[in-house]
Amino acid sequence: MIDTKALLKKYEPTKDVKVIPADPQIRGARFSPCGQLLVGGSYEGRVRRWKFEDQAELPPLAGHHGWVDGVAFRAEGELLFTADSWGEIRCWSGYAADAPAVKWQLDAAHDGWIRELALSPDGKLLASCGSDKSVRIWSAEEGEKQHELAGYGQDILRTCWLPDGTLLTGDDRGIVKHWKLDGTLIRQFDASVLYMVSRLQDVGGVHALATDREGKLLAAAGTTPSGGGTVQGIPTILLFDVASGKELHKLSLGVQNDCYVHEVHFHDEGFLSAVTSGTPGQGQFLYVAPEEKTPFFNKKLPNCLCLSWHPDGSRVAVLTTNPGSNGNGRPLDKDGKYKTNQSPIQIFKIAGEPVT
Repeated sequence: MIDTKALLKKYEPTKDVKVIPADPQIRGARFSPCGQLLVGGSYEGRVRRWKFEDQAELPPLAGHHGWVDGVAFRAEGELLFTADSWGEIRCWSGYAADAPAVKWQLDAAHDGWIRELALSPDGKLLASCGSDKSVRIWSAEEGEKQHELAGYGQDILRTCWLPDGTLLTGDDRGIVKHWKLDGTLIRQFDASVLYMVSRLQDVGGVHALATDREGKLLAAAGTTPSGGGTVQGIPTILLFDVASGKELHKLSLGVQNDCYVHEVHFHDEGFLSAVTSGTPGQGQFLYVAPEEKTPFFNKKLPNCLCLSWHPDGSRVAVLTTNPGSNGNGRPLDKDGKYKTNQSPIQIFKIAGEPVT
């Protein structure tokens, strides 16, 4: 059993919080491998970057045409990979420079929205997945296609690598599949409680995937939906044994209007950190032990959409939205402009000494 009291003493966020306004709203906030930058994609087709220490914003990277959803890094060569809702992938060299160069780009890597990018453990391959029901694997160095997992049958929302170089994918119907890169299906995991049809629309799916360092445990997360329209559902994490595909535990993290787990992370000390967002403006940043039913830390924040740990473990960044961020029927301001939502990036200092 995990000693959650000791973990809370060590990892509880302190009151020393830095906030980056991120106006207008962005779609992610991730620490670079060097720990010097926070990087997020935007709805405006830009990639935005902030210096971690003083929160100064570097010049944004332009060129994408759609929402920038996918962001991944490779420390070697300071490579930044970004992908958008139009199906384009770009590789930028020197992500901490004022003007990183485009090393390569694929204008039509996918037919439509790329939902996630994931770099292989050895840094040689980049996996992408999206709404064209395919997974494609590219050379990280050159951008050449190496493999394709096609004919999947469903939109693929998430992908992540296991330490042995095999790949996991999670779809919009709540099914997780484990693949060899040659297209051989090793096994699949039933997370279909994360999906339902309501009011003639699909609701739910696998909104987060993560594994522990050894690749023995898999977390598939989203919501256990109870209705469509304005989605209602309980944030849910399902834990599986990777080797057998057996479901080990179900974590229900809130009530009906807390809705979605948007990100989950396995800490090396055995606990899970996660963020949720719901309606109207609900959100949670929490820690939970895999075998427990309730979190041992839970901080309420508005609409938490992304979670990123600093590489040294001393900080954690949580992307939120501004209170009252619905936006429906919002009037123009006195200058005749529409006031967009903001995405305050809340950077928490961790109480104890990080584990190295």
